[in-house]
Amino acid sequence: MNFRKWIGPGIGVGILLTFLILPPIEPLTAFGMKILGIFSCTVIWWITVGIGYPSFLCLALLAATGAMTSEDVFAASMGNWLVFFIIAVMGLSGGLRHSGFSRRFAVWFMSLPFTKGRPWMLITMLLFACSLMGMVMSLTANCIIFMAIVAPMLEEMGYKKGDKFAATVMMGIAWASTASFIMTPIASLGNLLAIGWMQRDLNYTVTFPQWFLWGIPMGILVFLILLFVYRFIVRPDVKKFAEMGSQYVAKAKKEMGAIRPEEKIAAGIFLLVIICWLLPDMVKTFLPNVSEYLITIGRAVPALIGACFLCLIKVKSKPVLRFEQWMRDYTEWGTVALVAAIAIMGGLIGDPQTGIPQLLTSIFQPMATSLPFFAFLLLALAWVTIQTNAMSNFVSMTLVYTIMVPIASAAGLGNPVALGVEIS
Repeated sequence: MNFRKWIGPGIGVGILLTFLILPPIEPLTAFGMKILGIFSCTVIWWITVGIGYPSFLCLALLAATGAMTSEDVFAASMGNWLVFFIIAVMGLSGGLRHSGFSRRFAVWFMSLPFTKGRPWMLITMLLFACSLMGMVMSLTANCIIFMAIVAPMLEEMGYKKGDKFAATVMMGIAWASTASFIMTPIASLGNLLAIGWMQRDLNYTVTFPQWFLWGIPMGILVFLILLFVYRFIVRPDVKKFAEMGSQYVAKAKKEMGAIRPEEKIAAGIFLLVIICWLLPDMVKTFLPNVSEYLITIGRAVPALIGACFLCLIKVKSKPVLRFEQWMRDYTEWGTVALVAAIAIMGGLIGDPQTGIPQLLTSIFQPMATSLPFFAFLLLALAWVTIQTNAMSNFVSMTLVYTIMVPIASAAGLGNPVALGVEIS
């Protein structure tokens, strides 16, 4: 038996038992001791085991330790709107993938007339298409789609594993997908979590148009930096790609043929859902009733309706997306479990009845009051950046946000909303 794999989980359980056994330590309450013990144990399991079943275990521990009733646990976790929003968006993006629209989108960008015979322009358009698709699709799914397009192309051109150019293109897909994380709220789970937390903690709602105005320019800036590094620092040999790249793309475009009805339906429904997300702020001055209605039903409902219509609408007696495929192939259940756990733990960590906010304030507020906001912001960004290299970015973001944003808000330091957005 490999005992090393039990070290992390064992430490987590030990910390949990310690917090359950010890009497409350001021300013923590008995309730706060349970919550802090469960949270600490869960974080360690997230780091050492994974985000899937440890997240469900977190929910079970809240009920098993008597910290909350089981009804309250499930209502505040799996009943949170973010859970259904994530599932619905995964269904919508699954429709784009399953119908073939995602692949067509990428090939179309690479086949534009001005890319012919210009290898760097072809690479640019490939990575630009990757960034655009990453605005509405998970990082993993986006990488799979574009790598599935590029890998056979590189192989046919004679590139092998370890070739500098092949490695450059593959890493470029990963980095371009990562750059798109910040462009839209739905590009990353962290963006959605941050929006929910800021509404809960700071009573400030970051709208989708507001996020676009900040996120898209930042994403484009990161994308341009990526291209600059590739073109002038990495400088791979593109001679072979220059000769065959455009021919391969033209061949792939011809094989796909005309756009199919299911592709149009999948793309059209996704576009309609995005419009529903944008409309409340765009029409509130001249269509206040429409704006109020869309705000009332929230962001998850249009996405759920759209995903369900993909299952309902049939082309040649087959649905655009079968429900079983949505649930099995396109829903990342580990991420859904993580969202449920974070949704409830975030509120509990910030609950004054636990004493945890008071404890964090006593530890970090002196630092907050002695530092200018810019220095405090840089400290938070450095912390979350370094920590993300050792654990899930969602877990890392949760830890840093939970500590830094409430402290900045309590100390009246700078703009806590800006801090929360930057951490995400």
